[in-house]
Amino acid sequence: MKRQVAVAHALGDETRWRIAALMAQEALCVCELVDILDLAQSTVSSHLQVMRKAEMVTMEKADKWVYYQLSREVLPVWKAMRGLDDEKVDRVLERDAKRAVARLALRGQSECKGPRKSIPPVHKVAKRACVGC
Repeated sequence: MKRQVAVAHALGDETRWRIAALMAQEALCVCELVDILDLAQSTVSSHLQVMRKAEMVTMEKADKWVYYQLSREVLPVWKAMRGLDDEKVDRVLERDAKRAVARLALRGQSECKGPRKSIPPVHKVAKRACVGC
C-alpha cells in the first residue's frame, strides 16, 4: 500500500502532474523539463525526486544525462486519472506539449547547457493591484 499512496501523493501536485504528462509521451532529461516547464532546475529536480521515491519513473543514463520516463506500471494509472482533467489543466498541458515539441526539435544540436532562447517564454499574467479595496 505504501507505493500506491506515494504515487497518489506524487500525482497530487500540479507540477508533478505536468511532468508526468510529458514523461508519458517521451523520455526527457532534467534540462529539457526545465526548458519546457519554465521552472528552475532545482524545482524540477525536487519534483523528480518525489516521483523517483514513488517508483513512478524509469531512468536511463546516456553520457552525462539521465532521461526519465513514466514507468509502465504507473502509466495506466496516470491515463485513468487524466480523464479527470478540467479545462484549465488541459490548457496548461497543451501549452507544455507545444513547448515540448519545440524543445525536442533541438535535441542533438549541442550539449545540454541550460535554457534555450529559441523556446518561447511562458507569459505570466501580472496581478493587478486592488484599487479601492
